[in-house]
Amino acid sequence: MKKLLTCLIGIILCSSVLAQNYLGNRKFLLRDEGLSQVSFINLDDSTANWYVKVPAGRDLQLVGNGSVLVSTGTGYQELDIHSGKQLKEVSDYPGAVMVRRLKNGNTLLVGLNWEDKKGIVLMEIASDGAKKRVLNFPEYDYVRLVRETTKGTYLITANTVVFESDADGKVIWKADLTGPEKINSWQALRLRKNKTLVSSGYAVNFQILNKDGSLSKIITGPKEVNPHFFAGFQVLNNGNYLVSNWQGHGPNYGNSGNQLLEFTPQGKLVWSWKQDPAKFSSLQGVIALDGLNPEYLYIEGKDGKLKKQRTKNVAK
Repeated sequence: MKKLLTCLIGIILCSSVLAQNYLGNRKFLLRDEGLSQVSFINLDDSTANWYVKVPAGRDLQLVGNGSVLVSTGTGYQELDIHSGKQLKEVSDYPGAVMVRRLKNGNTLLVGLNWEDKKGIVLMEIASDGAKKRVLNFPEYDYVRLVRETTKGTYLITANTVVFESDADGKVIWKADLTGPEKINSWQALRLRKNKTLVSSGYAVNFQILNKDGSLSKIITGPKEVNPHFFAGFQVLNNGNYLVSNWQGHGPNYGNSGNQLLEFTPQGKLVWSWKQDPAKFSSLQGVIALDGLNPEYLYIEGKDGKLKKQRTKNVAK
């Protein structure tokens, strides 16, 4: 009996270790800034993988009808998830930093010193291109990704600051990030209990902020994975945080670092992925696809996880 119990305990412990080291998601959309490339990667079936050159840009989003929206410097492209084939291109907005499809089906474009305005500019357009709303924040000289919250507000990263704007352009919340003078913060998501999760760029960490803007927690990786710049990320279905660990501009960083990192909310690194240097240089964005239906538009919900919208992509 004692030997049997010992064996069972060993199996349980072994299973626990395997569970910690196994990422449930096996299919990814990846944005490689160094190669100006978007790819689909199936870790279980490499024959399904594809790699497509795209114009320089910042973001990725599932927007329905089996397509992924890819931000470009002049607007956006939509690619077929199964093949990488371009389904649509809009290039009427030179100077765009990023693009995001909103819950209402309109498209949000973001720029800096753009559309004849100083500072950060958010412009919402309808499917026919008509301007529905323009918000301007002239006091800021940097912007990366913008995320729509469940309340219809916007979380905006602006180098050493992250702030929240209401639908009319009024700043209703702001927090300073911890780190060097040049942080280049990348993305922010609102979690439950009014916590805000931010990928901090050159500060090389996640920063979790309280409702009052104070710092609650910092999460970073061990030196073995060469943490360099925390960029685009996703809150996974298991509650963990999956982040792209960007390594540098240009085509020669494929051997540098593990460029996908998965952390628990407590800060433990439970999985990382070492990219093939022959096919990748420097990852900047990621979408873990398992459990998601690409026929639908996805927006982050109250817990920061991607939530399927009731309607499919309505933009034409």
